[in-house]
Amino acid sequence: MWTEDQARALITDSGTLKRGMELAAPVKWGNLGRTAAAVWGECAGSGAKPYLVGIDLSEPAFKCSCPSRVFPCKHGAGLLLLLARQPQILNAATPPTWLAEWLEKRQSTQEKKAAKPTEAPPPTAPLAGAPQEEKGPGVSAQRLERMRRGADELLTWLHDLVGAGLAQTEKQPAAFWENQAARLIDDQLPGLAATLRELASLRHYGPDWPERMLARLGELYLLVRAFQRFDKLPAPRQQDVLQLLGVNVKKDEVLRLEPTVVDTWLVMGQLTFEEERLLVRRTWLRGHETGHYALVLEYAFGGQAFASPLVPNGRYHGGLAFYPGTASLRAVIGPDWSFEGTAAPGQLLFSGNPEEVLSTYADALAQQPWLREWPVLLAAVVPVLLPGGNVVLLASDSASSIPVSADEDLRWQLLAVSGGHPLTIFGEWNGVRLLPLSFHPATVAP
Repeated sequence: MWTEDQARALITDSGTLKRGMELAAPVKWGNLGRTAAAVWGECAGSGAKPYLVGIDLSEPAFKCSCPSRVFPCKHGAGLLLLLARQPQILNAATPPTWLAEWLEKRQSTQEKKAAKPTEAPPPTAPLAGAPQEEKGPGVSAQRLERMRRGADELLTWLHDLVGAGLAQTEKQPAAFWENQAARLIDDQLPGLAATLRELASLRHYGPDWPERMLARLGELYLLVRAFQRFDKLPAPRQQDVLQLLGVNVKKDEVLRLEPTVVDTWLVMGQLTFEEERLLVRRTWLRGHETGHYALVLEYAFGGQAFASPLVPNGRYHGGLAFYPGTASLRAVIGPDWSFEGTAAPGQLLFSGNPEEVLSTYADALAQQPWLREWPVLLAAVVPVLLPGGNVVLLASDSASSIPVSADEDLRWQLLAVSGGHPLTIFGEWNGVRLLPLSFHPATVAP
């Protein structure tokens, strides 16, 4: 059974979503039907002939006879939303000829891809300064030297900044931070540049900004010093440092070099936001057999769909290849990935309490001191509204709690769904607060 949240997750363009919602009405459709694998319908348009719209639910994938190059188009979006809202009206059980031909062609294409042997890409140059037998992204000696020069200059800048006192940073204009970030971009250190731009915004985060600033500066200093000792670091730590500095590892490279973890993966939560004109989606998965967490990070530009059609509470089978590094969570979806339907939250068994969360996070932080987001699964916690409007999650024994990071709407949603009763909550923990990504009434294991 598809939910509206799952449908919306596949419609990344806000304009398409708005127009699709206008079309998600039975009066605009004819010849509606569905099977376990597909749904279809005919949507009335401005012309004499209706648009033929189909959805292959196994991926999912969309087909429409309209001229739009956006997938899903507004007609596909409307049909998917209609399926989520009123599945009972899609009562025809025999797919029309045009849909059957499309589904058959898709299946044939997928079989050919599966049968075609894959050619390994040419090996990349070994990482300068690292043993040649270790796996990792190639970094040219010229770029590495440029990065080191930029890191040395940043270290001097950090000494001057702390020596002058944090109080001085509150008075600095935006150009103070941006000029230094631009130098780091020139030295091919985009990761450090992004951190500096984050520092510029910390003074707007409330009265505790000096503590946040000092913590972030400490992390930045530790990262620069680690890079200065790069040749002496173990290979996994080298990968941590390079990725934090902004050396991108291509997905194909990860799939080629890293082992694949095969499991049935459940989408635990999703977060979609805009970043520098790009649409960014963070999807957290958890393996049914392994219990491993994985983060799939994807980008979309110009209203295009994300490469992977992941939906909340979706269940998928296949392999994930994890990025190299220490306690790495980010992963790439393998070619054998398949959609197996959706799971109702009430069917899932969870465990976890605030004390366990903090202990596990501390262990992970000891391995990776620059850790930002950590997946957290809490069972039987009750949202409690504090004086001043903040919300904490109180454990069932009332002995421990977790503060929540959420806007006003999300805080009230938590309180409304709970009604004073325990919730199961999945979210991202940043060391200070939990950002809830999914939640539902807690269930008792049979």
